This record gives sequence, C-alpha cells and structure tokens, in this order.
Amino acid sequence: MKKIFLTVLIILGTLNCSSQSKKTNEEKFRLAINEEFDSNFRNCSSGIDAVSNYKGKKEFWNICELENDNRIITIESHEDDTYFQEIYFEKNGNLIYAKETENYIPKNHFTQKIWNCEFYIKNLELVSLISLGHGKTEDDKWDPDVIFEMYKNRLTELKQIKK
Repeated sequence: MKKIFLTVLIILGTLNCSSQSKKTNEEKFRLAINEEFDSNFRNCSSGIDAVSNYKGKKEFWNICELENDNRIITIESHEDDTYFQEIYFEKNGNLIYAKETENYIPKNHFTQKIWNCEFYIKNLELVSLISLGHGKTEDDKWDPDVIFEMYKNRLTELKQIKK
C-alpha cells in the first residue's frame, strides 16, 4: 500500500512541476512581449493618421511605423454607447500581440462596464490570452482565433485608405 501511495505521490508531483513550468514559460513569454510592446509604443506619436467609414462605422486609425521594422496599428471608435479599440503589434511583419477592447460608456457618463482581451502570438499561432471584464470571452461559442481574421480584415482596410 505504501508503494502505491508513494508512486501516486511521485506522479502527481511530477505533473504539478510540469504544469508549473509551462505556466512559468507562458508568463515569461507574455512579459517579454509586453516589455517589447511598451518599448516600441513609447516611440509612437498619439494622434489620428486616418479616418475610415467601412461598414458605416467611423473609425480612427493610428499607424506607428518604427525604424526597427515593427509596427503598431491602433483603431478606435464609439458606437451605440460602446467604445471599441483594437491594437495590433507586428514584429518584422508578423503579428505577435493584439488587444481588443469594448467598454460600455454611455454618452455623458464614465465607463460603466469594461472588457478586453490580450492575445499573445508566436509563429502565427495563439500561444496565450488574457481577458478582463465581462464580454465575448464568457460566451462558450467564442473562438479566440477570430483575432487572426480581424487582423487580416484590418490589413485589407488599411490598404484601401488613400494616402
């Protein structure tokens, strides 16, 4: 009986260490991307570079092209009491981070309800995500990989904006 108990204890301990290691690696990955994003974002000017009106929704674009071949695209709008923001961070032309925000802010009010989701990407695969607040991520049918389709659509829209 002691051998069985000891074997089970060793297996559980090994699984727990493996799980902790994966979590630690994921946290390190997210932290590295956050630090790189922050470092790049400091070099961006905060202003509006373009205004679009695709699908009847007025959106404000800020495109920050950096010398290190990185780019940050920020798109903001307000519609029907909801503030929307999308951020896409590209490193060497590849998406490595995205953030989607939807905040309920009725006119003449402060924020009433917040939701955002941060997506961490490596080699065109979603590695990790973190969600805050009440929103899309609570729906069982929500697919986090939708961020790739959103990004692709945004790149198409960006090409349509006249210079």
